[in-house]
Amino acid sequence: MRSFEAAARAGSFHKAAEELFVTPSAVSHQIKGLESFLGVQLFERIKRRVALTPPGERYLIAIQSALDEIDEATKK
Repeated sequence: MRSFEAAARAGSFHKAAEELFVTPSAVSHQIKGLESFLGVQLFERIKRRVALTPPGERYLIAIQSALDEIDEATKK
């Protein structure tokens, strides 16, 4: 989910990978696995950029606060 959230913010698997200190391929594989698990396409792949699909936008909204809470709890 971190890869998904980072890619959604950055609009790029490459930029998400840099942020997360992994390879762009790792981000792509994690996203594909998440899409397979959820049974929906979360991103449209447009050349070197990505854009959220409507289901991707809904999923981002649904998980954003949970990820923020995990971050906050981890910082304490």
